[in-house]
Amino acid sequence: MKDKKTKEKKIKLNIIPAPHIGGSMSTGKMMRLTLLALLFPCFGAVYFFGVRVIYLFLCCISASLISEYAALKMRKAPLSTESFSSAAVTGVILALILPPGFPLWAAFIGAVFAILIVKHVFGGLGKNIFNPALMGRAFLAAAFPLIITQYAMTPRSLPYGLSPGLHSDAVSEATPLNRIKFEEKTPGSSFYIPYLLGERKGSAGETSGILILIGLAVLLLSGAADWRLPLSYFTSIAVFSGILWLFAPDKFINPIFTLLLGGVFLGGTYMVTDPVTTPASPKGKLVFGIGSGFLTVLIRTFSGYPEGVMFAILLMNAAVPLIERYTSPRIYGT
Repeated sequence: MKDKKTKEKKIKLNIIPAPHIGGSMSTGKMMRLTLLALLFPCFGAVYFFGVRVIYLFLCCISASLISEYAALKMRKAPLSTESFSSAAVTGVILALILPPGFPLWAAFIGAVFAILIVKHVFGGLGKNIFNPALMGRAFLAAAFPLIITQYAMTPRSLPYGLSPGLHSDAVSEATPLNRIKFEEKTPGSSFYIPYLLGERKGSAGETSGILILIGLAVLLLSGAADWRLPLSYFTSIAVFSGILWLFAPDKFINPIFTLLLGGVFLGGTYMVTDPVTTPASPKGKLVFGIGSGFLTVLIRTFSGYPEGVMFAILLMNAAVPLIERYTSPRIYGT
C-alpha cells in the first residue's frame, strides 16, 4: 500500500500550451547570427565608401535602439535582449540600403519611423507585417526623393563607362541601373567581375556581391535562414529576366547583370529571409521567393523605377497572410 502511494506521487503530468517540440534556434541566437552575417557587407561598405559610412551605421543603430527603448517603455513591455538585438539588425540593414552620403539627420528619422511605426504599431517583435528597414527606406524615399537618389563616389568605386581597373577621382553620377533604365546603356561582359567584387555605385552595402554571399552562407549554415527563400528568389529573377532577354536581347539586360546590379543580393540575403515577414510553411516560402523575384523583374523592366527589390518584397510582405492561407499544412483532425 505504501509503495503504491509512493508511485502515485512520482507520476506528474505537465500540461503546457503548444509548441511541444523545441529547437536550438532561439530568437536571440537568430538575431546574433544575423548581426554576424551583416558584418561582411558592413566591412565592404567601409572599404568602398570610407569612414563616413561608419557614422551612418552608428546613427541608424543608435536611433533604432533609442526608439526600441522608448516604445517598450510606452507599451510597458519588458526590456529584453531579443528586442534590442532585433532593433540593432533593423538599424544595420537600414544603413546598408541607404546611399553612403545620406544625411545623418534624415537617416535618424528613417530609423525612428522603422521602429516606432512599422514595428511597434503592429505589436512589436514578431508581429510586424512589413520589414521595418525596407519600410523605413520607403518612407525616406517618399519624404526625401532628391536626397535619396544622390550616391557618393570614392576612388575605389568604378564610374560607369570606364574600363575595369581604371579609377577616377570622386564624381557624382547615376548608378548602373539608372544608366540602363534611362539612358539605355548596357555594360559589357568585362564588368561582371568588377561588379561582383563591388567596384560600382549603389547603396552603402549593396556593392560587393561576394561579401553579401558570404553573409548568406553564414545564415544558411547556421540555420538562421531557410534556403528556400533566397534560392527561389534568385532563381525566379534569373528565369524571368532570362525569358525577356532571350526574346529581346537588345532591349533587356541579361540575367547575370540583373542579379549583379542593384540590391538583389542584399535583398535576397537579409530581407527575403526575414522570418517575421515571410511565410512559415515550406511551400509558402517558395511562393514568396518566386513572387518577390517576379515582381522585382516586373518593376525594374516596366515601371518608372530603375530598382524594384524594395517594392517587390514589401508587396509580398502584404501578401503573406493570403499565401499562408493556401500553403499552410492541414491541421490534424480537420
